[in-house]
Amino acid sequence: MNNLVSEVLVVLEHQKIPIVSHRSVGEFALSSRHAEVLERMKTLPGNAYAWGRDSITWKNYCGLVCLGDVTLEILPKISDTETPSESARISLIRMLKVAGLLKLHRPGSAGIAVKNCSLLDVFISDFCELVAREIARGAAKRYVTVEENLRVVRGKLKVTQQLKSNLAHKERLYCEYDELSEDNIINQSIRYALQIVSKKAIQPAVKKHVLEQLNRFEHISPVQLSADQVENIDLNRNERRFSDILKYCELFIRTLAPTNSAGKQDVFSLLFDMNQLFEAWVCSMIRPLAHEMGLTLRTQGPRKYLAYREDIQSKVFQMKPDITLLDKAGQVVLIADAKWKILADDEKKLGISQADMYQLSVYGNRYQCGSLALVYPRIQPQSKNYLMDLYANEHATQLLVTTFGLQQGVDKLTLDDIRLLIATQLLKSASL
Repeated sequence: MNNLVSEVLVVLEHQKIPIVSHRSVGEFALSSRHAEVLERMKTLPGNAYAWGRDSITWKNYCGLVCLGDVTLEILPKISDTETPSESARISLIRMLKVAGLLKLHRPGSAGIAVKNCSLLDVFISDFCELVAREIARGAAKRYVTVEENLRVVRGKLKVTQQLKSNLAHKERLYCEYDELSEDNIINQSIRYALQIVSKKAIQPAVKKHVLEQLNRFEHISPVQLSADQVENIDLNRNERRFSDILKYCELFIRTLAPTNSAGKQDVFSLLFDMNQLFEAWVCSMIRPLAHEMGLTLRTQGPRKYLAYREDIQSKVFQMKPDITLLDKAGQVVLIADAKWKILADDEKKLGISQADMYQLSVYGNRYQCGSLALVYPRIQPQSKNYLMDLYANEHATQLLVTTFGLQQGVDKLTLDDIRLLIATQLLKSASL
């Protein structure tokens, strides 16, 4: 397999990448050969990109796609410019950390300069930091079954093997026993994952960090494992501290292992659904507010059904709102949907899809909730917040259309508007 370092082409989602017959080094384009490799990749989500006339555009997915000698690093569009920036990469890293996909990463760790790093280097560095932390506490040990010739009985004597192997050596005893060992599937998974990423790291400081960790596993058997094998490792109570590390191992094996490459091309993808990442980001912003107001935040629930079929006596059309806030009685006081889409401030309808409006209206009616919110990412210049009264419900319903910034911490102005919306709903509920 070709392990030469790819040229990294940084691009924003929704930004067109030209496709040319022959690409020059440093040119913002893909060659027709790269396009063919991309088309043959089976691991990409079906809606990750769209073909245009001699171009390709990535949609709502960010991350990495390696096409051999060129790697696409797709960053979120968080400004109104078409130029990828360091802040876009930092915002994506923050969202990945909030979503639990990055655990320990700190800008500058392992000598990484975020401005010049590859997103893959960030993941590899985070993985190495996790490994170093847990190995400092002690490597995973498991009882493994050992068979060997001994001079005294240990465990149980294997009679058949004794007769077969030691007929001429009466002083030897062929025994089978259990021994606490570090050479087990947990450490074998870590070693295999480190071997894989050692060939993918770009920055010298990251590659050095990988090799330092790999040296700690020299005594572990080199075993090639599948991602499914790693995913199905059953951890006991003492081994659960390795769960995040094994998730990384599964990720790297599933996406970067040599068996995932097409022919001689070094091909892999590491993509993230921005709708899911943004929902996690919005939850992280709203959760402290919910706690402050004595409310419980739920994601993808509580689930209810929109209809009932008499002929089969079954509920149909399950509903699962992105984010709900519930009071102590379990009553829903706010329903919020996070949408990874840029608001159009200059449009009368703000660029909100009619389907999203209908969905929120139905949520409000079915859950008997008078406070709804549609939350979008904020780009520069700062978007405003908008309050709408919905006519579709049988009771008064207010919809807050708002934005959360990705380049800062707590978004106080937006949270104040959400707090006011919830307080209004609570007052209405108390007066009924």
